[in-house]
Amino acid sequence: MFVAVSDNGIGISDEQKEKLFSAFEQGDSGIARIYGGTGLGLVITKRIVELMGGNVWVESESGKGARFMFTANVRRGGRSSSDKESNKPETGSNSFDGKKLLVAEDVEINREILLALLEDTGLIIDCAENGKEAFEMIKAAPEKYDIVLMDVQMPQMDGLESSRRIRALPKHKREKLPIIAMTANVFKNDIEECLAAGMDDHIGKPLDIDNVFEKLRKYLL
Repeated sequence: MFVAVSDNGIGISDEQKEKLFSAFEQGDSGIARIYGGTGLGLVITKRIVELMGGNVWVESESGKGARFMFTANVRRGGRSSSDKESNKPETGSNSFDGKKLLVAEDVEINREILLALLEDTGLIIDCAENGKEAFEMIKAAPEKYDIVLMDVQMPQMDGLESSRRIRALPKHKREKLPIIAMTANVFKNDIEECLAAGMDDHIGKPLDIDNVFEKLRKYLL
């Protein structure tokens, strides 16, 4: 799928275009003072488009408006009723009503994107900004969470150490808490290191939302 959106506004210079898709950057800092905004909109857009297997870019000149474009891989509609019936179990299986998820991720944009993608799943989601905070939250309420998505590289305490400390906590009535690693390091030795630290599974970055749902189904349903 290809989508383009054009305007006839103030336009964007080459120098400004280099900043547009960077976190907390805007083409013109004066825009925030006049119109408000955090500078995160295009960054979040870029991440979501990339999760859909696409790309986003802009064509513009100062004073001549701008044209934003993106591509994405989407399923074609118009399926027969029999196809829709066969897909009902798959659609329903992405419902996790009442299940409690802890997301341990230090990058705010990544947390926001994941929360947006999981918004309609029925999950009750808490967030920790580093491994130490995740460990303390689980230590304080060991029965609260049904699953943890744990980033590996985080400040103060990384996901590996956090997982080791969680596994060292006294055992409780509930079954073992599933901890799923999230990391861009996807070589065999990286995955083995996660498992050795007490994690149960692994999701590569950038996140593939279908893979996220697959892991959630595996451990929650």
